[in-house]
Amino acid sequence: MKYRDFRPARLLCAAAAFLLPLAAAAQTSPHTVTTTKFTVEDASIGKTFYEDLVGMPELRRYVDEGRLVEPFMGWSEDGRMGLLAYTVKETVKKSPHPVSVVLLPDLDAVGARFEAAEQPFNLYELDGGLRLAIVTDPSGNAIELVEAAGDPSVAGARLIVDDREAVEEWFIQVFDAKVDNRIVTATFDEVFLELGEGMFVALYEPLGADAGPQPKSEHPVVAIYSTEYDEVLERIKAIGLPVRQRGDRVLFADDPSGNVVEVVRQSN
Repeated sequence: MKYRDFRPARLLCAAAAFLLPLAAAAQTSPHTVTTTKFTVEDASIGKTFYEDLVGMPELRRYVDEGRLVEPFMGWSEDGRMGLLAYTVKETVKKSPHPVSVVLLPDLDAVGARFEAAEQPFNLYELDGGLRLAIVTDPSGNAIELVEAAGDPSVAGARLIVDDREAVEEWFIQVFDAKVDNRIVTATFDEVFLELGEGMFVALYEPLGADAGPQPKSEHPVVAIYSTEYDEVLERIKAIGLPVRQRGDRVLFADDPSGNVVEVVRQSN
């Protein structure tokens, strides 16, 4: 296991915000952030990585025969990972920045499994004793693991953006999102949004040498269930960015940086 002091790391200090008190989700909120998503080359290989090494079970899966297999990994239906294994593979370069955040009670146990499997496991320590690790799955997706007391959970979806301010305003207009925390350094600008219940959504804009357009998948990076589906659709249309509908219960909208946000109609 490779252990590193935190101070030189450029990607990770936003993890401190994950354990700060977040604003309580409004009980009357119409939205639930359920799923952080990213593409994988092979559903079976991806499932094995998260199940055997991270310790994350499969909850269930969605299968669209001949097109898509999507195992949902996690400990709760309101906080899970969707591993998107499409038959037609995308060729978009994976971001070097972690795209999802997982809370785990014991990183040493996880690190031991990675070490036994001869897989990289970079462990960092922040001021105050907070510990985290960055791992990369077999498809190249970087995941942030944060040590936290309590039950394990998929805590949030991180969207890599080109313009944090513009994307933040889009989420405020479309979902009435609330800002929980914001961290700005010389290398990144990150804001944590609360959209209601379920996971948080973090918007991460690289600065400095990493600034500029980031690779974007044509597939969803986060799924939000909403009892205000029709109102959300109208607000997206009014802003004027691309939106595609699948029937009358699922839509896919592009945020101002080109991340695809999936919205699913939820019954009251």
